[in-house]
Amino acid sequence: MLFRISMKNLKKSIRDYSIYFFTLILGVCIFYVFNAVDSQTALMDLSKKRSDMVDILVTVLSAMSVVVSCILGFLIVYASRFLLRKRKKEFGLYLTLGMKKSDIARILLTETAVIGLISLAVGLLAGVGLSQFMSLFVANLFQADMTGFVFTLSVPTLLKTVGYFAIIYVVVIVMNTIVVMRSQIIDLYVGARKKEKMHLKNPWVCLAVFLFACVILGIAYYNVTANEANMTSEALVMVQIVLGIIGTFLVFWSVSGFAINVLKKIPGIYHRRLNSFIISETGSQINTFVAAASIICLLLFVTICLLSSAFTLKSYREGRIDRLAPIDVSMSRNMTGESDDESAGESTADVKNQPDGKTVADVLAEKEFDMNSLDILEEFVAYKTETVTNQTVMGSYMESLLEADSSFRYMAAEEIEMIRVGDYNRAAQIYGFDPVSLGENEYAISCDYPNMVKFFQYGLAVNDTIEVKGRTLTAAKDTCLDGFLMMNYSESNMGIIVVPDDIPFEENDAAKSYLLADYSGGYDTKEFRSYMDDGAFNRQVNSDAEDGKRVISSTRSYIADDNIGSSGLVVFLALYLGFVFIISGAAILALKEMSDAIDSREKYRILRELGVGDRERNRALFIQMGVFFGLPLILAVIHSVFGIQVCNNMMTISDSGSISVSLVVTALLIVAVYGGYFLLSYLCCRRVVGE
Repeated sequence: MLFRISMKNLKKSIRDYSIYFFTLILGVCIFYVFNAVDSQTALMDLSKKRSDMVDILVTVLSAMSVVVSCILGFLIVYASRFLLRKRKKEFGLYLTLGMKKSDIARILLTETAVIGLISLAVGLLAGVGLSQFMSLFVANLFQADMTGFVFTLSVPTLLKTVGYFAIIYVVVIVMNTIVVMRSQIIDLYVGARKKEKMHLKNPWVCLAVFLFACVILGIAYYNVTANEANMTSEALVMVQIVLGIIGTFLVFWSVSGFAINVLKKIPGIYHRRLNSFIISETGSQINTFVAAASIICLLLFVTICLLSSAFTLKSYREGRIDRLAPIDVSMSRNMTGESDDESAGESTADVKNQPDGKTVADVLAEKEFDMNSLDILEEFVAYKTETVTNQTVMGSYMESLLEADSSFRYMAAEEIEMIRVGDYNRAAQIYGFDPVSLGENEYAISCDYPNMVKFFQYGLAVNDTIEVKGRTLTAAKDTCLDGFLMMNYSESNMGIIVVPDDIPFEENDAAKSYLLADYSGGYDTKEFRSYMDDGAFNRQVNSDAEDGKRVISSTRSYIADDNIGSSGLVVFLALYLGFVFIISGAAILALKEMSDAIDSREKYRILRELGVGDRERNRALFIQMGVFFGLPLILAVIHSVFGIQVCNNMMTISDSGSISVSLVVTALLIVAVYGGYFLLSYLCCRRVVGE
């Protein structure tokens, strides 16, 4: 009998459960899709570097899934609590008719189990189907070969999904049972009609609080953007985050108080159509949902920043591969280094700058590396002297850095590489950089590492002369040249001094050898690139190299793999968290709207009896829900205008094209999920108030 009652309840309330079902199915589907990435990538033809990135992704996803399951668990428990509250009168009637509390608990257990099994089955079916499309998306992220693609079913992920959600449903059943067993008949009857308390607020106090919230938000916005240079400690950054959280809460606390009163003072708006009803109901909803609305706003803010920054990073880094790695391989080798042989009685300092005279090509030949594999484009040597250090180049600016932080002493004493202008311009032509022209006694600084660029340019403003081999050179430019000698996966040139060709460097000044090359025609193959990238080249060439004198290679294929793999990893994780955050926020709003619609059913019945048509009532409901869903999103977007700037500054991204595309993609995702919840909840609420 209890089972039949449970089934009848489900059939009767199936439309009321629609948002709950939708959330459960979506949660199961997303959990499976993102955790099945290991089985999807197992069939892909990936390079070792990209395969390593996928392994990291799988490991991080496993840990992140615990957090995600907790978030989804909270969401499901919250939804169950809402449904339980809606049915308190029904349970009170059961008790009045003589049913035991344990029987009611069994009814709830049956309903929860049936709902759980159905949502789990549908969610897994949807997840298995969508995971095949996710395979294509992952292949695009990591630019993998999908010629061997087949339909896959990840049994471990399926079992993991069932296990995690089984635990969540058990928690729901236990909590529902506790609520029912503790309930009294009077509480159930009264609780069905009980609404959240709404406290009246002084509109002038609300206005003052709103202005105060705007001020502290403005301070936080300013400090993390225009004043970012002065955010020198984690404590200062945390202060701005706290200001943002407090400001968000105060905006929602105050807006219903003063905005409603302002609208009431405008007869042309307040007394038009059903606006008085809409304004009162909306103000009441926001007034009783301040904390939750603040949290949802912050979740949306984090989601927007995560998604936009991740897609921006991917587009930017992949677009930079041609700039960072325009040739197949660059190699370098320190010609000086620490010596292990102290038998001659020389100190380490004495032998440190004793070059061995071996260039990269010399070492490759010694190690019997196949030189036919390389089409050598250029070879050159960089020099160092004791008179050219960061201290002597930056002058008084470095002294101010040392006064502020003594740890800069290591950077201050570091000797800077120097290269003749002819060698630099040949390298610039190969790499695609602008050449530089120097006068007889001029020099220039080449640097692309963002922080060092700032340091050098501040230094050039106060000191533009250096002494090299007895000659005083003056800076030809007050800015740094954008270039490098060694390819890398990001801008990493910490500074190179470009000097005239006739500087009389000595043999002992030789510091580093460089070799730039493309692969010869017959060697530009996947196998040879794997040999260069996966450690075989390093083991052959550096098998017995002294410390500090190893041949370092940097290849285009490895840099491409690193940029594509790391950006793909970031996008995937951002999507996972972003979807969960959007679903959580939107589902809570939707359930709140359903609850309020049930409580307001009588009000809409009165409107109908007063002659208000269905179209006008539906319009009132749509506007009311639109404001309720829209406020957290609008404030989150305002936060994101500044948050995205912070993220891009942290990633040193200024490409407006990459940023614009990522914002469009992020907007489409939010509209699809958040807008989908809004539409579904509107349809459900319209049916409820129309009964």
